Amino acid sequence: MKNSLTQLTDAYRSYRVAMKNRPGFRLLGYVPWVLVVSYLLLLCFPQVIYSHQISYKNMTISSRGPVDDSIRAVLDKVEVKLAASPLNNPEVRPRIVLTGNSRHYAMLSLYIGGNSFGKGFAMLPLQNVFINRADSGNDLVFRNAKENNQRSLSGVIAHEITHLLIRKRYGYWRNLMMPAWKKEGYAEYIGGESTLSYDAGVKLWKANPKDATGYQYFKYMMLVKYLLETEKLSVDDLFNRDFDLNALEEKVLRGL
Repeated sequence: MKNSLTQLTDAYRSYRVAMKNRPGFRLLGYVPWVLVVSYLLLLCFPQVIYSHQISYKNMTISSRGPVDDSIRAVLDKVEVKLAASPLNNPEVRPRIVLTGNSRHYAMLSLYIGGNSFGKGFAMLPLQNVFINRADSGNDLVFRNAKENNQRSLSGVIAHEITHLLIRKRYGYWRNLMMPAWKKEGYAEYIGGESTLSYDAGVKLWKANPKDATGYQYFKYMMLVKYLLETEKLSVDDLFNRDFDLNALEEKVLRGL
């Protein structure tokens, strides 16, 4: 048996050496790199595929087909939401990519099944935001989920642009290292909503305060809302100060 295994091993090694000398085999080794580079280029320049676009103030909207003019009413709402934030900055010029369906969105956002509503890429120095399947006429965006599967399109766009505003205000590296509850909570706060209703979020939080699965973003939003509206902190205080997160969560939960 040992000799047979040795012979098989030697034969396989000889095969590998022979194949490596063939041009086609060597080219296969570059395929993963080509795919990665192509994906990054598409994230940076989505207008190659999403070539239809309109401009709205400091935003560009891109789509595979003609952009429905109803998006302008959605963007009016986005502007109102963003105007409420002291971080709002016209130098941030986002490109909003309406992917059109959950399959395309899942491919671009790296979410299997397309189960989020929108996504930017904090790791990349981009101002591109990718949006799941949307109905701009009714100000809705959808995701593949059995429940809690729709939100307002204006709220999701405002949420994602808020991430860009945070990065612009506090810097690239600091944004990457910042606690998720601050970034996501503030983005939800400016977006004006969470995936869960208030009653549903409170019910889940009270039922299982040690495990935020299913209500995490709702909790983040309520923490930020408490600090800004009850404690009267400024937005800079929110992002610059350190907090005892456990104590803060307990305090906010008691008040719900």
